Amino acid sequence: MDRTVEVKFLSASIGRAFRKFFRSGSGKMAFTGAVILIIFLLAAVFAEQIAPYDPTVRSGKAFLSPNSEHIFGTDNLGRDMFSRVLYGSRIALLIAFIAVLIAAAVGIPLGLLSGYVGGPLDRVLVLIMDAVYSFPGLILAIAVAAVLGTGVINIAVSIAVVYAPTYFRVIRNQVSSIKSELYVEAAKAIGAKNWTILLRYVLPNVLPSVVVVLSMNLADAIMVEAGLSFLGLGIAPPTPDWGYDLSNGQRFILMNDWWMIMFPGLAIIVLVLGFSLFSEGLNEYLNPNVGERE
Repeated sequence: MDRTVEVKFLSASIGRAFRKFFRSGSGKMAFTGAVILIIFLLAAVFAEQIAPYDPTVRSGKAFLSPNSEHIFGTDNLGRDMFSRVLYGSRIALLIAFIAVLIAAAVGIPLGLLSGYVGGPLDRVLVLIMDAVYSFPGLILAIAVAAVLGTGVINIAVSIAVVYAPTYFRVIRNQVSSIKSELYVEAAKAIGAKNWTILLRYVLPNVLPSVVVVLSMNLADAIMVEAGLSFLGLGIAPPTPDWGYDLSNGQRFILMNDWWMIMFPGLAIIVLVLGFSLFSEGLNEYLNPNVGERE
């Protein structure tokens, strides 16, 4: 009986939390972003079932404007643009997720150590991360990509180098203030080891900020990946890629073949908008005082 009461109470609490979330402006913003992201994720996962043609081979005449058979038209090689946009979502999301995970895997542990240990280690890590952070993101990614070469992992690493300092700075600043809290001092007093304090008491309190930063970095990573591919440093053709299709289509814009850059460009804009809405809504919900201060 007690177990049933606990389950009902937990269900009611979760229900109230969801209703409060969706009724707030930040909740609606995050929900709108989540819907956009889900649509793109479904398009990426089920591209083979949705795409009417193979995106890498000729499926019609070159330079066909949007019509009933090719709703996004065809490119200069007769490839279906709708199919290329669908498959391109796979590359964009895959590289963005890998890049952000690598950046978080590097930045979060270093930020925890730097903020908690302090001293010479903190000064050295801050100096290194600030030096990396001072470079313009796209220029740094171009430099690293030029050294590593093309490929999904190489491009993801190039982007991860740009965003690792972001995680480091956010985590370090929060840990520096959290380590002086009473519950951390109490854990030290009872003899808890440093690793135990970091993982059990400090890390859970900085994770909400990590989630927000992660979703914001995903939006930036999509644009950086498209920029690298536009410059020829991304995925090698004929693999569908939004940045490459933009670069390819801009050569023919004066011929009035507008669809070759319009649809890949719209895909980038809408996906970035989805990540931005989701991260902004989540940030306002988790940190309601931010909106009030502004």
